[in-house]
Amino acid sequence: MDQKIFTLHLPTETVSCYLLLTGLADQALPLNRETVATLWTGEPGALETALEELHRQGIIGIPETPNTPLRLLPSEMWGN
Repeated sequence: MDQKIFTLHLPTETVSCYLLLTGLADQALPLNRETVATLWTGEPGALETALEELHRQGIIGIPETPNTPLRLLPSEMWGN
């Protein structure tokens, strides 16, 4: 987890989604929507909003195909 996430003034759900993704990555678990959705405790729509915000900020890469894993991007790319 990169501490920079806390300096970006993102919505709580977006930061929570990032923390969930980094936790999965740390455990070498799949970073796909299905895995994330099963662990997400908020509303499903809030998860999609959070993923899209992370993508817009350059924090994650969202693949074109649904079965391809999400990618956490290095913080040097964030905001670009």
